[in-house]
Amino acid sequence: MKRRILAAACAAVLLFTACGKKQNTSNVTISEMTKFEHVVGGVTIDEREEKLPVKDADGYYVVNDTVFVTANTLNIRRLPGADEEVVGTVPYGTALNRTGIGENGWDRINYENSAVYVSSSLITTLTIQENRSFSYSSAMLTVVDTTRQLYSYDTMCEDLSELRQLYGNAMKLNVIGSTKAKRNIFEIVIGNPEKAKKHIFFVAGICGAEYMSTLMCMKQAEYCLCYYDTGNYNGFAYRELGENVAIHVIPMLNPDGVMISEEHLTGVEKEPDIVSDLKKWYERDSGKGGTSLDIDNYLMFYYANANGVDLRRNFNYQWSQIISAEEEPVPSSKDYRGKEPASEPETRAVLAQLSGYQPDLVVAYHTTGSKIEYRYGQEEKVLSDAKQYAQKLADIMNYEVNKESVGPAGYGSLEGYCNHELGIPALSVYLGTGSTPLSLNEFKAISDACRESWAVLQIAVFNK
Repeated sequence: MKRRILAAACAAVLLFTACGKKQNTSNVTISEMTKFEHVVGGVTIDEREEKLPVKDADGYYVVNDTVFVTANTLNIRRLPGADEEVVGTVPYGTALNRTGIGENGWDRINYENSAVYVSSSLITTLTIQENRSFSYSSAMLTVVDTTRQLYSYDTMCEDLSELRQLYGNAMKLNVIGSTKAKRNIFEIVIGNPEKAKKHIFFVAGICGAEYMSTLMCMKQAEYCLCYYDTGNYNGFAYRELGENVAIHVIPMLNPDGVMISEEHLTGVEKEPDIVSDLKKWYERDSGKGGTSLDIDNYLMFYYANANGVDLRRNFNYQWSQIISAEEEPVPSSKDYRGKEPASEPETRAVLAQLSGYQPDLVVAYHTTGSKIEYRYGQEEKVLSDAKQYAQKLADIMNYEVNKESVGPAGYGSLEGYCNHELGIPALSVYLGTGSTPLSLNEFKAISDACRESWAVLQIAVFNK
């Protein structure tokens, strides 16, 4: 409620720039990308010197703003309540003059010179444009090449540099950590993180063999940036969404693991200690019957980081309850939880960002299954929010929502830690339908399913 009132009190007019592709705004090099572009830091409501509207005699916070209808048809009622008399209806996108914000789920509007009421869940202060025509063309997206099965760390770095040059006024590029093999962990920020009151984190490339999630996030980021000034979703302008709900993308959290999965020993050939460890782990696992594959195929299904720690098991959510097949858990290609929670640089990099921004939603991408999971034993309010976000995402992506508890399979996960320990709704999105690593043949269907999903979640988070 307090956030909704503050949003109404602090609504700002946004200026939209002309259509067309952006000109280069910087010449950043790969080496320069080791520098932060801005200081990471969250802003709490108490720190924003904002004043709440006052209540009137009827118990409504007095405002005078414009809201837009988000339902296909909105009933306008004489009095607040779902059973009260309907005095009019208006279609999606209609602008209304709101005069009062209620704490009972109903807001007051001025309609035909009368004070009447509408459901607060069916209106928004985000502008819904009258002209909602938007022509998407994949030909405009020329940076991220989606015709190759293997999307490497070096290729991602080149693409990030080019995106930064083309769309520097709509994005920031940060290095939030580095790995054992001295690879950078990047964060793309789309929108205005200093101005935005809400934030969504998207994390991909958590497991080495799940590198298709990185390609999806990079192409998705390019789409959002290319159409940042001209695109909209159902009338919600991408630029206004970014100004209010910033998008943070960590496209490859585990670059060492990705390169081991893609290129096997060659992916870490400059790090002899890592090569030695990989050979040792393979010989141990094959000697105990843990695998019958040759070393290249063993590494093709590699999930862990260069320390042999599975990042899905390294967060401090039920970490001590993770059961290992080994009497003494040891580094391996997957499932090893590490010596202690957050023992890994990749884990700590994410935790630092979560602490700095305290996001409103976290989405972690995995493969495979075309499903979304959200039940991690969190408290009821967080569970309710996560369920709502999961359903909205499932509707736009045509994915299934798994309504069963994730259970022990989620112990040690980023999503479990966010939901259960931090009280931040977090979703697990499992892309594709085939076996991991996914075939490139699945990419188009995945990309099509995801294209508008970020905008849908921005709208949902803003209106929460």
